[in-house]
Amino acid sequence: MHMCNNKAMAHMKLINLYQDKYQDIQDFRDQYMAKQKMCDELGLRFGRCADDAKAVLKEKGNDEPTSAQIKKATDKIEKEHHTNIFLYKTDR
Repeated sequence: MHMCNNKAMAHMKLINLYQDKYQDIQDFRDQYMAKQKMCDELGLRFGRCADDAKAVLKEKGNDEPTSAQIKKATDKIEKEHHTNIFLYKTDR
């Protein structure tokens, strides 16, 4: 029961995290990375859909990807997902 609560709280902390108006971008990045690491350690993964990875690989001409190719594409998609979230959460 505590694990479910910990996962929910970690997810909420990541969702509710925004850069403060006068906060240095490096400080905000460090804060975001710490929250992301906490989610990773709890097993919360975002943007990891094998179907998305297969679609990306299919666009590149790979109609029958191996499991290693799917994993590599999924890892890349997850990194891009976090990059997009980080950019939207910065104080523009």
